[in-house]
Amino acid sequence: MPLLPAFEGEIGTGTGTAIQAITHWNYASICRGADSLYQRLLHEVGYPNAYITFYGLRKHGLLNDKIVSELVYVHSKLLIADDRIVIIGSANINDRSLLGNRDSEMCLIVEDVDFEKTVMNGRPYEAGRFACSLRRTLFRYIKKTLLGLFLFPLDTYEHLGLLDKGNQSVDIRDPVCESFYKEVWIKTAALNTSIYDKVFHCIPSDEVHSFAELKEYLSKPTMAVSDPEAAMSLLSGTQGHLVLMPFFFLCNENLTPSAGTKESLMPVCLWT
Repeated sequence: MPLLPAFEGEIGTGTGTAIQAITHWNYASICRGADSLYQRLLHEVGYPNAYITFYGLRKHGLLNDKIVSELVYVHSKLLIADDRIVIIGSANINDRSLLGNRDSEMCLIVEDVDFEKTVMNGRPYEAGRFACSLRRTLFRYIKKTLLGLFLFPLDTYEHLGLLDKGNQSVDIRDPVCESFYKEVWIKTAALNTSIYDKVFHCIPSDEVHSFAELKEYLSKPTMAVSDPEAAMSLLSGTQGHLVLMPFFFLCNENLTPSAGTKESLMPVCLWT
């Protein structure tokens, strides 16, 4: 999911009220409070990470000869279920957007009728040919695109960027087996996150729990500025775009709109 909402403003300043409000409701839905998904799973099954985890996408490059990084914000919505069914489109995957009486955006459902033999959770499995090929492509593929009007290729790496490092031997047929999920998926996300934090002091970050810590965190010189050569060397170790979703970012702050702001006058349903 997007690491931060696509709202204008800067977190921790007077312009950040709206983006902080959305961030609050994102975390309230996922992991903060008794009604959050993680807390409810914790009560029922004891270990939520065995059932659901959250990640984001981030990339880096050169802009005017300076090393920069930005989160990847994908507005389109995609759900691949059991390598058999795909929901894809622009509408949010929730009742509000899919019941047809509120949002005007649309999604389509693709349910495979052509299957291939593969494995799932270490057992023989028949996966839909379209659904599983789409997932594998997103996990592994590097596509060549053209950047604007410049006639030179720009490498676009998807989630894991396995072809980028020559890791074509990594078995991505079974997305839920322990060897892939822990040793490839989580390991890649954790490594990328660590590198980006060291080079750029990216936000959101699990190292920042309060606005005071945010101010201190952003005031420190980044490796990208102080030592670009070392930064580029470290960034060469990233693979794909996958990063961890930080659960503890500003966890000690109340991110709901303060009384007196225009955002505080808006109904909760606007944010959710």
